[in-house]
Amino acid sequence: MKVKAFWRVKYQVDVRARQFSVLTDESRDFSGDDTGMMPTELFLSSVASCFCMALIYVAGKRQIEVEDMEVEVEGEKDLKNFRFTMLVVRVISTVPSLTLEGLIEDAKKYCFVSRTISDRCPIEYEIV
Repeated sequence: MKVKAFWRVKYQVDVRARQFSVLTDESRDFSGDDTGMMPTELFLSSVASCFCMALIYVAGKRQIEVEDMEVEVEGEKDLKNFRFTMLVVRVISTVPSLTLEGLIEDAKKYCFVSRTISDRCPIEYEIV
């Protein structure tokens, strides 16, 4: 799996994966033009969307009917050290709480993004 990022102008970057493209930028508060999601928002979006998919996958495996599922991820920023210090994943659904708790526990095993973060995936940097 691979994505590519192409710098446009200022802080605008076009990110491409397969046939899809997402424009990223910084908000005006961070000297950008606010033409797209900030990379930090895209990062939180990845956690939220992957965990939402994992919940639906687990519910399907357990044959639990789901009418609605919403996942909200909030990140606590440490601006001095350029990192998130905490992520809070909130699951909102009409699925009964006890059932939802079980789905959340199982979904943790299938969410590629949150598992990668929590297991501290090493990063290598290369010059090509």
